[in-house]
Amino acid sequence: MLLAFCSVCTLSLHAQETTLSPLHVEGPFLVDANGVKHNLHGFAQTFSPYFNEKGTQWNDYNVNGCLNYNKGIIDKIMNAGWKMTFVRQHMDPYWSNTPGVSTTGENDISAFDFNRFKTYLDQVFIPMAEYAISKGLYVVMRPPGVCPEKIYVDGEYQDYLLKVWKHVAQQPKLKNNGAVMFELANEPIGIYYKDGTRAGDQEMTEYFQEIVDTIRHYCDNILLIPGLGYQSNYAGFAKYPIKGENIGYAVHCYPGWYNGGHGDDEVVVNYREFKRGWDAQIMPVAVDHPVVVTEMDWAPSKYAPLSWGKSVTGEAGKTGFGANFKRIADETCNVSWLLFTGGDQLAKYDDNAADGQTFLTDPEACPRPCYRWYQYYASQEYADLINQPDYRPELKEEPLFSLTEEFFNPNIWEQGTFDEATGCLKTGKYGFGGWQYPQGVDLSKSKYLVVELHQAQSCGTSFRLFDNNNYWSAPYRSNFDNNQTKMVIDLQKMVAYKDDQCTQFDHNVDPSHIYIVGFWTYGGSPVYIKSVYLSDDGETPSTILQVSDEQCVKEEYYSLNGQRLQRPNKGLNIVKQVLSNGKTIYFKKCYK
Repeated sequence: MLLAFCSVCTLSLHAQETTLSPLHVEGPFLVDANGVKHNLHGFAQTFSPYFNEKGTQWNDYNVNGCLNYNKGIIDKIMNAGWKMTFVRQHMDPYWSNTPGVSTTGENDISAFDFNRFKTYLDQVFIPMAEYAISKGLYVVMRPPGVCPEKIYVDGEYQDYLLKVWKHVAQQPKLKNNGAVMFELANEPIGIYYKDGTRAGDQEMTEYFQEIVDTIRHYCDNILLIPGLGYQSNYAGFAKYPIKGENIGYAVHCYPGWYNGGHGDDEVVVNYREFKRGWDAQIMPVAVDHPVVVTEMDWAPSKYAPLSWGKSVTGEAGKTGFGANFKRIADETCNVSWLLFTGGDQLAKYDDNAADGQTFLTDPEACPRPCYRWYQYYASQEYADLINQPDYRPELKEEPLFSLTEEFFNPNIWEQGTFDEATGCLKTGKYGFGGWQYPQGVDLSKSKYLVVELHQAQSCGTSFRLFDNNNYWSAPYRSNFDNNQTKMVIDLQKMVAYKDDQCTQFDHNVDPSHIYIVGFWTYGGSPVYIKSVYLSDDGETPSTILQVSDEQCVKEEYYSLNGQRLQRPNKGLNIVKQVLSNGKTIYFKKCYK
């Protein structure tokens, strides 16, 4: 039995015994009993015949067959030289569903049998967790199946998760075990009210808070919270945080996610867009909590179906998914992650084989670069790096309506381009470019929003503001006439319509929580943006002053329309200061 609050987690059930120091959450990091920070790197296992080489290795609810095969996979992976430090283990519904009962997929819980789940938790899932720990692997346990398309507070699926986790949390070999983490659900998509209307961030927190609180009655294990959008949306948790200790977030990441790239067959990933999307959705929680990426892989499409993600390794800072994912995870500095490639493939890897055109030898597919990156992550050099006292994630705060390539996103919908030197925006066909505020921004303290163009446009430009964090919700729209170069929007009188003709009323737009702002066009022709700014009189920018006692360690300058300057202009400028506590502030200052 593993004891609560033990200083080491040891299992002596196997000939080869490994000791793990139990983990807990301390600030934004996973920290062991000795105070050492850990970023974990690993792989995933699913305990069903289909996902164990498509039923060729065992079947017919053969417990010994399942255990022998999956223990063997762990051994082979470790013997191949992989420097693994954790494994995500799926308590697959193959074991807990009533045999012979038809379902529509893993999101269908109609065949779930709680007694079967209890039986095979004892016979399969706990023994596999024990074996992994004995081999030096921390364990993330995932509940059976995946979330349905719509989840509801107090709904059937929440009841199901509560029942599963209430039982798991009471098991002596799992509870208070610092080597075992619980990933509370797999890939929620959308959250709704019981009447079928869409709910939001507050309800998402309420949904998982109840599960957290239930588990906390029985144990203190690290809990990993999933986000909406198949585990890609987390900014709402910064606004409505999950309460409690030992909380982290379980993230999924594939090529093209986080607005990081496009492609029908193989995704072309752009670093700048990928980083912008990651910063918007992951960084708001990463600044205070550890992040564990529990699904991620990539390979050129010719290697399908060995990889879910279709892209190439590429080059960090340029194009390609793999190298850019590693760079972004490393720079975030508290991200653990795994390779979702099947364990049978990882077990076959041979790093002595020459580069080639196979899944396991092609440097543009995930196994080869990940194997070598894992070697570095296992080094003392890397351990020393993440254990530096000042090593922690930093969330950038950006000036509102900054017309810089760093902050202005021309690809919110469809592929566009933006040139900060000229303010030239070219959207894709029926595209949209502008600014996104995943936690919402409060514009209600100003009376007007002023939008200015350098010259008249000819591409049907419409300026839009969304008070829902959903591009497909109804926004406030204001259309530029062909000769118009300035627009003054009364923020207190904005109305959203369901259609482009503004004939079907939807709701009054609330300026106190705006999530998306920007320009819609037909595409093909440019829009030359001069400035976008808040104003109290419709003519001059509002004055915003923020002060701090912290020491400034870096200073940047912007014009009033948000353009980056090498040095301040004469007159009023926006000043960005990075402070000694890691925070960033913005204020206006007049220079002579």
